[in-house]
Amino acid sequence: MNLDQARAHVHDVDGRSLFFVREEKMRLLPDASVCLALSFESGEVTRLLHGRAVGAVEGAGTWLQLLDTRPLRQISATEAVRRSIRLGCDALVEVRSDRQVASGRMLDLSPGGARLCGVRPFSPGDYLELRLLSPDRLTFNDLSYAHAVWVEEGEMGVQFDRTDAIGRHAVARLLAETEDLWTNARENVHAPPCCAGEGVLDPAPPRLEQRAAGAK
Repeated sequence: MNLDQARAHVHDVDGRSLFFVREEKMRLLPDASVCLALSFESGEVTRLLHGRAVGAVEGAGTWLQLLDTRPLRQISATEAVRRSIRLGCDALVEVRSDRQVASGRMLDLSPGGARLCGVRPFSPGDYLELRLLSPDRLTFNDLSYAHAVWVEEGEMGVQFDRTDAIGRHAVARLLAETEDLWTNARENVHAPPCCAGEGVLDPAPPRLEQRAAGAK
């Protein structure tokens, strides 16, 4: 698969971006969170996508609703180097500055930083304290101090404070846990006939009314 083919597999249906994973043995609960790492034969930088399961096609695979398709855009050479070492994740986080406290999700991380979403707008340069929250949000573990580097469309990039020795160990532990998860992740290959003469060979994507009827 190349980047153009990956983009062709994103279907805009009822205001949603849908992506079909052709894996007949995969079974996901409705609305289950999913992280995809798309690797390309051309050597293009791996793209990390987040989504949730919205429907299964018996004997074929699963439709996902992508939460953000921006990772499929063209990226600069500098950004490519930075992103190439990142691991996709889906962790609840709490972010604290001297002005506010917010919670959201960590979408990817590396030894040097992370990408967050769903947090209130902070400003580039803000000094932050990051905590990992439990699923019930009742307990937490300290992660690291960090600086906000960029804020864009509901997402924020942070750079970990390398002088925070305790934070470095916590980040290394989270990276190791995330690497273990990816080691056990399912792998799939883009089917050769797809995106050839007959175009994209995905089944018909589910529409909102179909999903609502199936939920009754």
